[in-house]
Amino acid sequence: MVGAALGVVLVASATLAQATPPDVLRVQVTAVRAAESGPSDPELVSLKPRLRHLVGYRAFQIVSREERPCGWRNEIHFSLPGGRRLQILPKGFSEDLVKMQVRLLEGKRRLVDTNVSVMNGGTMLFGVGRDPRMGDDALIIVLKAEMP
Repeated sequence: MVGAALGVVLVASATLAQATPPDVLRVQVTAVRAAESGPSDPELVSLKPRLRHLVGYRAFQIVSREERPCGWRNEIHFSLPGGRRLQILPKGFSEDLVKMQVRLLEGKRRLVDTNVSVMNGGTMLFGVGRDPRMGDDALIIVLKAEMP
């Protein structure tokens, strides 16, 4: 009888664990240099139409990529080319959407400060525009958020 009760408790615990979202979100930030001409990274082929629509350039190279875990309501920081920083604050998860606050900073100046919802495992793109430190190229940030 004790063995049967223990089995029921273990099954109930496993079911409850599946019903609640994990405590950690995986966040990936990729910085992409966009240029008028030149080669593109093969990894970006699937995103190329979205990238071209966003900034109008034809060549895209990955400059940096970083992925790490982030707890809910815990701010995470990413360093970007040109001395910029990206701050992400995951706020919640519902209906397969990851809700978070995104801030792009250049020094103390906020270039982007917004709340977004990204499909679980989906990507969000935003362009920073031409950057004199990168020649005549633009910087695009590819943000991916995923619940394991």
